[in-house]
Amino acid sequence: MPPWVRTVLLQWLPWFLRMGRPGKKITRKSIQMNNRMRELELKERSSRSLLANVLDIDDDFRQTANSTSYLRVPPGVDDTSASGHSCLGVHRELSLILKEVRFVTNKMRKNDDAQEVIMDWKFAAMVVDRVCLIVFSLFTIISTCVCLLSAPHLIA
Repeated sequence: MPPWVRTVLLQWLPWFLRMGRPGKKITRKSIQMNNRMRELELKERSSRSLLANVLDIDDDFRQTANSTSYLRVPPGVDDTSASGHSCLGVHRELSLILKEVRFVTNKMRKNDDAQEVIMDWKFAAMVVDRVCLIVFSLFTIISTCVCLLSAPHLIA
């Protein structure tokens, strides 16, 4: 939806017609606040949730040489080789888990965005419907008054 259509159909016309979205009250102050928030969102794209913050972390799960390993090593097995192989397995599993979490969050984000677009278009249709009702009603009332007042024998 182009920005001017969004501004006209979703903000100013509903405010002028005294319409409201379910869960949102449309006032002049809220319109100005939405415009400021949109400007801030364009300037700074910060993450919206804890899960998004998790996805922004560095993907490097490798342990450094001086870090301690919390994996159990069976007795009689060389400590350095076991922790190296275990670390690679853990790294692989963590990267697979991270890949799945990213997939799920991207899918949820796309669904939320698509649902928001659908709701915007539904509300825009309600606004256009209300405008058409008002125009039709005014046209009908004015046409009726003109027809009645132009009749020659109405008032006798």
